[in-house]
Order: sequence, then C-alpha cells, then structure tokens
Amino acid sequence: MKRGREEKNHETSLSPSRLCHRIISNRNFNIPLDLTVEILKKLPAKSLVRFKCVSKCWSSIISSRKDFIESIVTRSLTQPPRDAHLIKDPDNGTECLLVISSPCPQLTHKESVSILSTAHEYARGLFLCWSNEHHEGAIYNPTTRQSFNLPKMKHSHTGVCFFGYEPLEDQYKVLFIPDQAHEQACQVFTLGDPKAKQWRSIQNIEPLFPSLRFCSTVFINGAIYFLVSIKVNNTTEYKIARFDVRDEKFYHVDDPKTVTLMDLCWYDLINYQGKLGIICCKQRMEIWIMEEDAEKKTQRWSKIFYYEMEGFDNWLVSDVTRAGEIVFFNEPRDTLRICYYDPKRNSVRYVDLKDSYPKERGCDKALLVRTFPDYAENTMCLY
Repeated sequence: MKRGREEKNHETSLSPSRLCHRIISNRNFNIPLDLTVEILKKLPAKSLVRFKCVSKCWSSIISSRKDFIESIVTRSLTQPPRDAHLIKDPDNGTECLLVISSPCPQLTHKESVSILSTAHEYARGLFLCWSNEHHEGAIYNPTTRQSFNLPKMKHSHTGVCFFGYEPLEDQYKVLFIPDQAHEQACQVFTLGDPKAKQWRSIQNIEPLFPSLRFCSTVFINGAIYFLVSIKVNNTTEYKIARFDVRDEKFYHVDDPKTVTLMDLCWYDLINYQGKLGIICCKQRMEIWIMEEDAEKKTQRWSKIFYYEMEGFDNWLVSDVTRAGEIVFFNEPRDTLRICYYDPKRNSVRYVDLKDSYPKERGCDKALLVRTFPDYAENTMCLY
C-alpha cells in the first residue's frame, strides 16, 4: 500500500512533458480529465499541435475547448512579447513572408504563406487575408498552420474587409463593407459557427455615412473602429465609425472637439493600451485618447502627448504595442527596418528584418510591410 502511494507521488511530480509522454506510452495510466487538461495547458503550443493526434479527446481539448484555447492565448500574451510582421513583394501576388520576431531568439519564427491577398487584418493569433481583386479571402492560423477559405460571396462588389473578436460569445467575425454601401448591403461571416456557413446581410451603414473611403482601422474590446471620409459641399470631411462585433450594428464616435473633421485625414486610429486613440506624426507627435462612460453613455477625448519633432516625416504608423510603443515602418520600404518609439521615455529601438528576408528575392525591392504587435499563439481549429 505504501509503495503504491510512493509511485503515485512520483508520477505527479513529473514535468508536464514527461507526464504526457508517460500517458501516451502507457495506455493503462489513467488520470482524471480535469488533471489532463491542466497538464496540457502547461505545454508549448508546438507540442500541443503534435499531441492532437494522440486521441479524439485530446484533439477536442486542444483545438475546440474554449477555456483551454483562452488559457493558451492568455499565457502567450504574458510571455516575452512577440510581434508578427507580414512582408509582401508586390510582384508576387500569392506569397507573403510571415516573421514572428521576439527578444528571445528561440521564439523567433518565419515561414512563407501562400495565400492570395491584398489586405491583412489580425485578431488573437488569427489572420484575415483578403483579395479585393478576386472578392475572396481566407483565415490563417500560424500556430496550427491551418487555412480556412471563406465562402464565396453571391455578388462581386468591391469593398473592404475587417476582422474582429467578440469575447462574450467567443466568436470571430469578418465584416465586409462594399464601396457603395448605400446601394449594397454589408455582409458578416461568423467563423466556426455550424449554423452560419454563409455570409449574412446586416444593417446598412448608409444612414451614418453616405459616402465612404476607408483610411484607418483598429480592433479594440469587441469593436472595430474605422476612419471614413464624407463628401460635403465639394469638400472632404472625416469621421470615426464603430462596428459592434456582438450586436452587428454601426455607431458614430464623437470626434475630439479641437481636431477638425478635415484634419482627421492626417491621423491614424490606434489601440493605445486598450483604449481608442488617434495619432498624428506630421512634423509633430500628437496623441488623443478616448475615455468612455458606459453608464452615462458619453465619450470624452483627452490629449496625452504633444511633441514638436523632426525626422519622422518618412515614417508611417503601423500600430501600438501593449507597452505603449508606437510602431513605425520607413519609407521607402526597402530597409525592412521597424522602429519602436516610446513617447513616455522619448526612446527609440529598432528591429531589422533584412536578415529574415531571403537574399535571392532581392531586398532592394519596394516591399510592403505590416506589423501586428503582441502576437499570441492560438490552438483553435479553423474547421
């Protein structure tokens, strides 16, 4: 009896990887399901992808169980930050180079992704790749190397696609807004919903914005914000719109009172530490953050930075990290050098992607680079 207790204590003291190996190699070694889940949560994402072939139960836990997938995403975001960079050669319409950079060399990863696309959006470890020319798109998961082709639309309208996540219902949704939104209906596709295998028509955006030109977009806490332009008396004005991913409706966002609607064309929308922000980097750095009062249903903007500065005229804003660093890429784009600027410390650091791009493809080309900060691993199965 004593020996049996000692053997049990020895088994539970094993590392998660050794214990998983023991479970796989000895089918008579049975442990409770809840304990199995907790052991799997401690394993690297690459190991989890391999272990999906152990059994149907393990595959279901790793790729379909919502609380498990959420724990992997959350754990990934608590590790040393990694950023995803998509490098595209305009002369090669089907292939992008995905580089996931990290301060830890062992966590740096790169791969070629052959998906026909002209635009990319990101949400919690998943990428939306959309081709406006071919009116089709796909969702790609770098963790599992899976790609899911979105269903064909019944029409061939040109437009813009957005990608967002709704945490309460745990749903990923793709929003398509046609260029002529006042004439054609907007469309939504819900990923992973067996009852929604096709695009659905939703509320038209026309009552809010009769004339659209999409400039900038950002996803924050279950909402997609985008900057649009409106023709008013032969002049162009800019406004901020919000699409609620859960209720699938469009809303108007109040503009900062001291920023004119025409000046908004110089601003980019950003996610500044979980809040909607706008940033201008034309000979100065100006950052505004929006504060919302859910009970009073009010929105208030406050300016948090204003620097007179030089040297950033040729840098374009890509995104903002969770730490508040503003990510820029340079023009011309043949340097493959990403700049991270911390406005609080007034400090700059660089990430050079030149060594990640194959020399035989030619680094002297005008490459298109898009950076997605704070990349997270996600074991979700796409189909």
